[in-house]
Amino acid sequence: MRDPKLDSIVQNFVTIMPLFQKKLIKRNCGFPHDSLNHSHFQIMVVLKDNGKLPISDVAKRLFISTPNMTKLLARLIDEEMIERIPDKKDRRIINIALTQKGEKHLEAKFKQVHSSIKERLSTLPDEQLNKLNSSLENLRDVLMEISSDE
Repeated sequence: MRDPKLDSIVQNFVTIMPLFQKKLIKRNCGFPHDSLNHSHFQIMVVLKDNGKLPISDVAKRLFISTPNMTKLLARLIDEEMIERIPDKKDRRIINIALTQKGEKHLEAKFKQVHSSIKERLSTLPDEQLNKLNSSLENLRDVLMEISSDE
């Protein structure tokens, strides 16, 4: 009984994640027209949430390969959104941190995302909004109960 239920949950997650990205994030938040893409945004969010981190830690958290990470970071450095900071204890480790310009860009992007999602959801009837809100609160609660490696 439990295995089919878990299979159904997994299938729903696999289906919902791309829909969430397509319907609420990418299409409506200016990423295609921005000089930075969604992956750049994710790197900046990790740095905002965690402060200065080694490049390898950011790559692991986002499941980004080292070659792809190098390319993404180069763009963020060129745009002055992040900076490289050599580790004081180990010269082999390079940390990255959000710059003030990066923080401002991230804040503006969050406002844009918030506004876009709010506008997109405003077309739903109140009953659907209540259902969605309740479902998201339940999802958040369940996800918080799942043990994490971090």
